[in-house]
Amino acid sequence: MKPLVFGKSIFVIAILSLFSLPALSGGLKTNALEHKINEISILRVTIIDKIDKAVEMRHQLEQQLAELRMEIRSEQIGADISSYTAAHQNLRIRNNLSLIQTLQAYITLLNERIDYFQNSNERLRFLIDQINDDLAIIDILKDMDINNLIDHINVVLDEIIPETQKQIFNAAHIRVQSIEYIWEMACLKSD
Repeated sequence: MKPLVFGKSIFVIAILSLFSLPALSGGLKTNALEHKINEISILRVTIIDKIDKAVEMRHQLEQQLAELRMEIRSEQIGADISSYTAAHQNLRIRNNLSLIQTLQAYITLLNERIDYFQNSNERLRFLIDQINDDLAIIDILKDMDINNLIDHINVVLDEIIPETQKQIFNAAHIRVQSIEYIWEMACLKSD
């Protein structure tokens, strides 16, 4: 079963948020804030796309993990293997444990990236809400308040935009667990 795809719904939300802006007299303050809403909405679409891709990748890796664990269990039963030492001497089990070790490290990295993008999306949603609130009372806001908000938005965007341009994760940064630990976990999960 494929994970839910939220990218299209975020795009619709972004378009609706543009139409739901309070009717205000034109002006530089209003235009600057409306431009930021548009910029943030486009970035949110990109972030949701990254989340969708990462969730799909994680799902595929988890399926591979389950298959490898079943192969280990089958080999374990067929060869009557009950210790790590005996398992390590079996080429198929040893190779599967190495693959599990790598896949688990990838999943850990994917989970970290998913968390990062979900948090970033929430931060951006909050900024849109803040902009909409400010647009509702723009006539009484001071230029300095608007400038401070725009500066804050730019700081957040400068942090998040480069992350959306990177690959979802870099395999060079994986942290693997010991093969013996992987064996122990494979035995526990298969019982």
